[in-house]
Amino acid sequence: MRQPTALALSLAAASVAFVLSVALAQNTAAAQQGHMPGHTMSTPLSVPIAAPVATPPTATRMAALPLTAQNATIVAVPPGITETSVFMTLRNAGSKPVILSGVTSSVAAHGMLMVTRRDAQGRTGMSETRTLTVPAGRSLSLSATGDHLMLMGLKRPLKVGERLPLTLRTSDGRSLKVTAVVRKP
Repeated sequence: MRQPTALALSLAAASVAFVLSVALAQNTAAAQQGHMPGHTMSTPLSVPIAAPVATPPTATRMAALPLTAQNATIVAVPPGITETSVFMTLRNAGSKPVILSGVTSSVAAHGMLMVTRRDAQGRTGMSETRTLTVPAGRSLSLSATGDHLMLMGLKRPLKVGERLPLTLRTSDGRSLKVTAVVRKP
C-alpha cells in the first residue's frame, strides 16, 4: 500500500518540475525577445504551482545595510502644525550605492523623501521624490538647504529634546532604525 503512495508523490513532484521547467522556458524565450523580467509582457505567463514555495533559510537573508546615521534631527514645530523636516548625515561604508525608498515614524501618518533644486532663475524649491541615493563609500547630507525627509500628519505635538525612532527603508527591502532628537529650528 505504501508503494502506490510513493509512486503518486513521485508523479506529483515530476508534474511540478515539468510545469516549472515550461514556465522557465517561456520566461527565457520572452527575455530573448527583449522583455526584461518583471516588466509587462503582451502574453502573460500563467503557471499553476501545485506545491508550496519554501521559505529561504535564515542564513540566506539580506545582509545588513552598510549605512550609519549621524546627527539625526527632527525640527520642532508649534502645536497645530502637522508636518516637519528631518535632517541627518548618512554614511555608506559599502561598495554599492544604497537607495532609500521611504521613511516611517510612529509619530507621523507617513513620511516623504524630498529633493531641493534651484531653477534657471535661481529660485529654490522642493518636491517629493521616489528615492534618494547614498553613494558607495560616501555620504548624503540631508539638510534644511538640500535634500531631506519629511514627516507628514504628525499625530501629536513634539517636545524639544525628545528622542524619536525613525525607520529608513531601501529599494531592496532592507531598513535602518534611526533615533532622531527633536530640536528647535
